[in-house]
Amino acid sequence: MSLTKGNKSDIEHRSSLDTNTLNSADSPDERLRILGEQNPYYVHELNWTEAEEREIVRAFDFKILSWIGVMFFFMQLDRGNMANALTDNFMEDLDISLNTVTLGSTIFTVFFCLFEIPSNMVIRRAGPQRWIPFLMCLWGLSTASQFFLKDRVTFLICRALVGMFEAGYIPGIAIYLTTYYKRGEMATRLSIFWSTLAVANSVAGVLAYGILHMRGIAGHAGWRWLFLFEGLATVVVGLLSFFILPEGPTSTRGFLRFNGYLTDRQEQIAITRLVRDDPTKADTSKGVVSKTDLFKALTSPRIWPNILIGFFGLLPFSPLTILSPLIVKNLNLGVPPLVSNLLVIPGYVISLSIMTFVSWSSDKHNERAFHGAIASTYYALCILSLAILPADASKFSLYFALIFAMGGQTCWHPVNAAWIAGNTAPVGKRSIALAMYIISVNACDMVSVNLFRDEDAPRFIRGFWILFGALLLTIFLFIFQRYHLMHINRKREEKTRYWTDEDWKHYNETTKDEGDDRLDFRFHY
Repeated sequence: MSLTKGNKSDIEHRSSLDTNTLNSADSPDERLRILGEQNPYYVHELNWTEAEEREIVRAFDFKILSWIGVMFFFMQLDRGNMANALTDNFMEDLDISLNTVTLGSTIFTVFFCLFEIPSNMVIRRAGPQRWIPFLMCLWGLSTASQFFLKDRVTFLICRALVGMFEAGYIPGIAIYLTTYYKRGEMATRLSIFWSTLAVANSVAGVLAYGILHMRGIAGHAGWRWLFLFEGLATVVVGLLSFFILPEGPTSTRGFLRFNGYLTDRQEQIAITRLVRDDPTKADTSKGVVSKTDLFKALTSPRIWPNILIGFFGLLPFSPLTILSPLIVKNLNLGVPPLVSNLLVIPGYVISLSIMTFVSWSSDKHNERAFHGAIASTYYALCILSLAILPADASKFSLYFALIFAMGGQTCWHPVNAAWIAGNTAPVGKRSIALAMYIISVNACDMVSVNLFRDEDAPRFIRGFWILFGALLLTIFLFIFQRYHLMHINRKREEKTRYWTDEDWKHYNETTKDEGDDRLDFRFHY
C-alpha cells in the first residue's frame, strides 16, 4: 500500500473517527483496524522484518534521542551550576546563608510545580517540537541573567524564573518520545535520556573548574561567568532545536533535517508498529487536554503509587546533588576547594552505569516493580552507611560512602517513568500523569533540601536517617504496585474470560470506558 503525502483531504478523512463504526466492531482485530486508521500512515495488513524495525529504531536513537540528550545536557548544566557556584564564595559575595540557598531551591521547585501541568496542557496544542525549544530559550536567558545578581532578592527572583520556564520540559519530552517508541522500548530510552544528567553533572564539574578560575576578569566573580556562559549556550541549543526536532515520525523532512530520517515504507512501519503496541497512539489530532483526562489522572488510584514512589524515592537526589561538592570540600581531603567539583564526578559515573543496566534489564525482561525495588535497596544501603559511620570515621571512608550513594540517585527513575507512560491512556491522561510524576520528583526537593541545615554540618546525620526511611517506604511501594496491578488484571480477566464476540460488541456499544479504564486494557508490572 502506498501513501501520497500532502493529500490533506485524505488525511483529514482518515483521521476522523466514526464512533458508530468503532462501536460496531465485532472483534479486537477489527477494533484495532478502525482505531489505527485514524492515522493516514497506518496499514493494517503491513508486514516487516525485525531488521527493518531495528533500522527504524536506530534512526530514532541517533537522529531524535541523541539531540534530546544534548538539550537535556544543557538543562542539567543550568540546574546543577548552583552546586558549583557554592564552592566559589557565592554565598559570601551575595551576603547570604546556606538557608537562603535552600530557600532558593524551594522557590525554584514551587514555580516548577505550579507551571508543570499548565505547560503540559499547552504542549498538546503547540506541539512539543515548538514548545520545548521555546521554553529552553527562556530558561537559558533566565540562567544567564544570574550574572547580574546583586543580593538575596534578585537571587530568589531568578530561581523562580528558571523554575517556571523549565516546567513541562521533562514530561513533554517523555510524551514526545512515546510518539517514536513502543512501551517495551521506553525505559531504555528514558535511561539514555536521563543518563545525560550524569554526564552533565560530571562535565559541569570540569567546566566549573575552568570557568570559576575566571574570578577577577573584568572585575567579576567566577560564578557570574559560569551562569552567563552556560545560560547563553542553552539559548543557542534552544534556537537550533526549532529546526532539528520534527513533529513526528512522518514529518522528518525539513531545514537541518534535509531529506528526512525515514523512507515512505519506513514511515508506514513506524506508525503501524506503534499503533499495534498501543492503539491510542493512532490519534494525530491536536487539542487541549480535556477536563475529563485531567480529572481522571488526578484521581486515579492506579497512578498514585507511582507518584509516591517518585516523591519518596528521590528525596535524596537534591541534597546529594547540591551539597556533595560542599560536603567533599568540608572533608578537607587536602585538595584546593575548586577541586571538590571534580571529586564528585565518580559518583555520577556510577549512577550512569547502574541506571543504564537497570533500565535495559527492565525492558529486556518486561518487568518494572522488582527492578525498582532492588535498585532502591542498593540506594537505601548506601544512604544508611552515611548515617551510621562513626564520628571518628576516616574522611576517605566518608568520601567513598558519599560517592556510592550518589551512584544510586536515579537508578530506577526511567523505569518508573516508563511504567507510568505504558500504563496510562489516552494521550491526554498520559500527559497529565507524567506531569504529576515530574511534579512529585521535584516537589520532594522542597522537603529534602530543608532536611540539611547549617546546624547539622558537616555530617548531616539526621537528614540521612530520614532519607533512609523514605527509601524503605519506596521499596514497599514498588512491591505494592506490582500486586495492585496484578489484582486489577486478574479481575478483568475473570470478568471477560468467557465473553463472545457479541459480548465485546455490546460492551463497545454501551461502555463509557476509555484508555486504561477499558476492560481489554492490561497493565504492565
